Amino acid sequence: MKKTLLPFYFLLISFSAVLHAQKNKMMYDIVVATDGSGNYTKVQDAFNAVPEKSEKTTIIFVKPGIYKEKLKLAKNKKVSLIGESYKTTILTYDDYAEIAGGTSKSYSVLIEADDFIAENITFENTISSELPQYKKGGQAVALMVNGDRVIFHNCKMSGFQDTFYLKANKRTYIKDCIIDGTTDFIFGAGIALFENCFIQCRKDSYVTAGNHEAGKSKYGFVFKDCVIMKYPKAPISKVSLGRPWGAGANTVFIHSYEESVILPEGWSIWSKDPENKAYENWKTSFYAEYDCYGPGSNSDNRISWSHQLNKTEASEYTKEKIFAANTTTASNLEGDWNPVIEKDKCNVVLPSKKAKNADSSFEKGFH
Repeated sequence: MKKTLLPFYFLLISFSAVLHAQKNKMMYDIVVATDGSGNYTKVQDAFNAVPEKSEKTTIIFVKPGIYKEKLKLAKNKKVSLIGESYKTTILTYDDYAEIAGGTSKSYSVLIEADDFIAENITFENTISSELPQYKKGGQAVALMVNGDRVIFHNCKMSGFQDTFYLKANKRTYIKDCIIDGTTDFIFGAGIALFENCFIQCRKDSYVTAGNHEAGKSKYGFVFKDCVIMKYPKAPISKVSLGRPWGAGANTVFIHSYEESVILPEGWSIWSKDPENKAYENWKTSFYAEYDCYGPGSNSDNRISWSHQLNKTEASEYTKEKIFAANTTTASNLEGDWNPVIEKDKCNVVLPSKKAKNADSSFEKGFH
């Protein structure tokens, strides 16, 4: 390169760097970085800085790093929380029910706000069933949602017992996400649509535990085009799709791939103890499947009180209908909701009809 061009070359590089910085500044209202290169080094400080009751959504970018914090986003704060990748932006904590004062206080992250959006983030609780404290009350929530109209896209919810707590009877849209855990690791009273998600079971136990009220909600947990599989290399073979924590537990799987680890009966009662108050919840719960496939989907031996939907019944499970305001009387939902994810790029690869397991599809979709 000629010497006369060098000043122009370096000027061009500097100008590009300035443009990049200005672009990031325009895209994000707040940047969080562990190395101090953002506005804050802690995510909670960024949450605290968000104005209350603002019509404008505050966009927070969390740079790659492991952020060990017990986080709470309060009501009346509109936030979009964006990471670079769920593999590199990790929000983690290690609380558990016995020391926290109950399951609802064991969360790593609590979302109280409406209209929250998260993309490219891992929400994690590291309290493992192998740890001694787990035996004393180790329910350990990674992510708890109390807000309405909440979206998770390209995220991971990782934990053991009680990973993802959709506590309130409000609406959550979960798309292109990974959720793993051991017992009842997707639970609560939420109205939730899971699309193109990989559900990974860490042990022989239960995937869902709905706590919906009997006769009050048409929809509960709906899984469409999802994959239910064992956690990589987990030595398991007996997984139940769900059990009814509440008397109106409502869970449906539609066109989802089910690995061979799923029990032939599909579903379970809450407890075998007749004295348990949830013993008869199965009588008023609704568990169903439609057009599911894979080695664990055979419906011949499904438990007698579960359902196989027909085409007409399955057509009622659209995003618009699931999230309509009038589908529940258990809570007062504000208006119908039809969430749209901007610039949605789905990399999820569902297994083929003949696939014996979902490992290769998972690797392709979540590389």
